[in-house]
Amino acid sequence: MSTTTTRLRGLAAMVRDAVEHGSTAVQRVHLATAARPFIVLEAIPGIAEPAALVHRVYDASVSFTYDNVRRVNWIVGVGVGVVLDGVEKQEG
Repeated sequence: MSTTTTRLRGLAAMVRDAVEHGSTAVQRVHLATAARPFIVLEAIPGIAEPAALVHRVYDASVSFTYDNVRRVNWIVGVGVGVVLDGVEKQEG
């Protein structure tokens, strides 16, 4: 394994971790920030039930989106590993 591919693997791991943990942190903030107006709306008679439904749908769609960011991150990470394996084989 060359020094260059070792460094590239380390860089790839750092980027994967940054996307994984960063997206999780942003998701938490995103959901918490959006929850504030929903909590107010859910306390108003007459619109509480529809607001709660919209809140659940909103949270599910946000979570789905961030989950997909993490899935794509994982897939790209696997792809980078495969490419680096190929480079190492060629370097022999």
